[in-house]
Amino acid sequence: MPLGRLGVLVLSAPLAVAIAGCGSPESEAASAAAARFLDVVSEDPGAACDLLAPPTVEKVAEEGGGDCAAGLQSAGLSLGSPAASELSAEVAGHTARVTVGRQTVFLSLFDDGWKVLAAGCERRSDDQAEPYDCAVQGD
Repeated sequence: MPLGRLGVLVLSAPLAVAIAGCGSPESEAASAAAARFLDVVSEDPGAACDLLAPPTVEKVAEEGGGDCAAGLQSAGLSLGSPAASELSAEVAGHTARVTVGRQTVFLSLFDDGWKVLAAGCERRSDDQAEPYDCAVQGD
């Protein structure tokens, strides 16, 4: 499956101004949500679908022939279960970017907690204006 492109306008320039500090409750909650997703996506893609934002569920299900779990499996995410020390979270308002090595997970805060907007994202350019390429993302 070709990688999608994710323009991260909300997280690029304003992020430098509005980042919640390391160890803040917001960054810890976002990191925990990303870790849960990364932990289950390979072993239980159905459970991982429950951790996706609604537009991402729709897009992944569409790519999986109507089945979100099949869409996640076909995306070929191989992120593994990261240790908490491997996660780096930056929160700006209701959005978060959690980095694990070269991979990035983008999340948004919903009434029921942090949900994954995009995963398996990598920056393909040093130009910060260029969007990330993501294996999983919504519309």
